[in-house]
Amino acid sequence: MQIPIVNKKYDSSFGNGFYNITRELESSIPLSRALVDLCGASVPWVIMANNSAERKEKIRKFSFDYIIAYLSPFVTLPLSNRFAMKYIAKLNKNFWSNNHKAIHISNAFLKDADSMMSELYKMGKNMKKNPIESLYYKLNPNKQYNPKLDVEELLKSVGGDKEKLRQKLIRSKNAVFISDCLFTVGTVGSFLFINNEITKKKTGQSGFSAEMRMADKSIVEKRADSHEKNKKRKYLTFAALLTGATLGMSLAGFATLYSKSSNKIIKSLRDCSKYFDYTKGIYMSRLPFFLNTMVFVAATLLAARNSTERKDLAIRSGVGNTVFFGGDLVLGSLFTNLSDRIFGTKLRKDDGSNNSFINKIFPKVKHVEQVIEEVEQGKISSVNKKVSVGIFWANILILMGSIGYLIPKVINKMIRKDVDKDVQAQKSISGLANFAYSKPLRMEDFIRNK
Repeated sequence: MQIPIVNKKYDSSFGNGFYNITRELESSIPLSRALVDLCGASVPWVIMANNSAERKEKIRKFSFDYIIAYLSPFVTLPLSNRFAMKYIAKLNKNFWSNNHKAIHISNAFLKDADSMMSELYKMGKNMKKNPIESLYYKLNPNKQYNPKLDVEELLKSVGGDKEKLRQKLIRSKNAVFISDCLFTVGTVGSFLFINNEITKKKTGQSGFSAEMRMADKSIVEKRADSHEKNKKRKYLTFAALLTGATLGMSLAGFATLYSKSSNKIIKSLRDCSKYFDYTKGIYMSRLPFFLNTMVFVAATLLAARNSTERKDLAIRSGVGNTVFFGGDLVLGSLFTNLSDRIFGTKLRKDDGSNNSFINKIFPKVKHVEQVIEEVEQGKISSVNKKVSVGIFWANILILMGSIGYLIPKVINKMIRKDVDKDVQAQKSISGLANFAYSKPLRMEDFIRNK
């Protein structure tokens, strides 16, 4: 379950600023992934590219990825939330009304109307502006920002019907989720195919960019023949996969909230729907982020121009995602376990979730946000905050090193080996052809030479 964000007036000193940045990164999977990708993939992979064509292709890809990565949570999602509350749920008459933040409510409280109302009243306290709202109120100084969530006004918009309000909130959250998945994964996945075409136009070659200059143009293009013939079908496969995955997540994460069935499967899905929440209404949580990443990985493999590029991308994606989505949890658990046992810190969760055998080895740990709050409330000592933040950054640095500097070395050797095989095979074929079609030796020539 998401750790609630407590709105505090942050200290501007370097130390507190560092803690604030750390808890913001740790609470947001997209932000921490963007940091790891920048320093652990984008920069080192560009530096270690095999030639200028591959380097330019990677720069275009990473630049586009980062534009979308920041456009989605900081621009499109804040606007999508307001759009959904005004035009889909029809709960707000004013587009800039602060009541749109009712969409931030966790799915955990949307299983019944009473839980929803209780949580909405708790959310009715001061709410911090997001980047789009900050910009709006700077450009419109005459407008007064209302930090409160007016629950009574929301109820009034549905004639006091709590169940109707609940269903409208589910509908609006679902609409935002679907549009976010289709927009973010759809545009980033589509750009993979577009980027290939840009490289083809700029270089005059249709093959895998990393192989250019390793072999003759004819060999590089021959290795990409199958992709050129099937690229439209491969793109349509990606589009169908994205649509199917998005609808599947929508059904699992939101549709079951409408049902009050006691069926075990539906009840389990309702209980798991909280994993489809957005932190602060803009940061996608780990489960849907992982599932969307898998769809993007599929797009990456479909866009590959030959088997070597497919292996290249499979290794990069496979190792990168395994390390990011699993490595940080394993490393975090191990470091936390050692710290609690050796230094007496209290970073493991003590809510009963660590009673299973596997969680005794890899215990669930408190988020940096929770640790900082407990330190500020005097529940635990300040050393816990320092250790928790230290573990987070140790994790990040290990992830960057393993993804960014070991993978490219292995892959570049593999690419050269694959290309050399085709080059040698081509030479063998050419030699046989020359031998087969050489001028036949005549008897008179043999006698003359004698």
